[in-house]
Amino acid sequence: MSDEAEAKKKLREAEERARKEAELAAKERAKREAEEAKRAREAEERVRKEAELAAKERAKREAEEAKRAREAEERARKEAELAAKERAKREAEEAKERAKREAEEAKRAREVEERVRKEAKLAAKERARKEAEEAKERAKREAEEAKRAREAEEKVRKEAELVAKEKAKKEAEEAKEKAKKEAEETKRAREAEERVGKETERVREAKEEVAAELYEGMVELVILPPVDLEQMKELEEGLHQVQDLRVVLISGSVEEGTKVIVSANKPIPLVSVVSGMPLVEQAVKKGKEIQISLKAKL
Repeated sequence: MSDEAEAKKKLREAEERARKEAELAAKERAKREAEEAKRAREAEERVRKEAELAAKERAKREAEEAKRAREAEERARKEAELAAKERAKREAEEAKERAKREAEEAKRAREVEERVRKEAKLAAKERARKEAEEAKERAKREAEEAKRAREAEEKVRKEAELVAKEKAKKEAEEAKEKAKKEAEETKRAREAEERVGKETERVREAKEEVAAELYEGMVELVILPPVDLEQMKELEEGLHQVQDLRVVLISGSVEEGTKVIVSANKPIPLVSVVSGMPLVEQAVKKGKEIQISLKAKL
């Protein structure tokens, strides 16, 4: 295929592509603007801005396409002049016709854009009118409802006054009866408090007695889970610092608890000593062993 024919083919393809793109752009823009016209005043502003942007883009695109068309026309003209003046003339006429069609399509697109803008403006005005009418009707309904509410409130107030009088009389009688019951309950509460105080004192004395119990020789300490390695290390160091006490054996696991065998060279109040360690939550005597709960790690 000769360069002239190739140029002619490219020119026709460019023309057809430009025409289809213009048609497609016009259809898409008309569809989008028609949909946007259904929305509120905000949509009208958006349509206007989009239309302006689209017009600028379209103008830019049309200018570029016209420029490319002119460049292609010029190339085709020069190439055709070398081969045949007649073909150059025909191609120039075709390019002129294509530019004319593109101008007409651009004009139709602008007309569609203007029509859509006017329709959007009209729709916004109609919508505003309807909203004003609805607001007026709503205000009227709210006024009537407020009137009914005031009447109902007055009725309820009168009924409440009657009920309040009856209630006050009933509450006075109930308060009198309640005061009598409360006096009796206060008396019983004081008696129960005295019993609890005596029981608390007895438990405290028992704990002090257990804490003061002296241990000598081999003693088994059971560390209740959960226990981590850092706590065990800290506990072991604390036991090593107790005078006349020696750590003999440590066994067990983190999940099942740990047993520590210690040996006291002299009688030691071991429960009291262990309870005083910073990381120990509680130490209690269970048979021949001492069970230790460590404080939860923060």
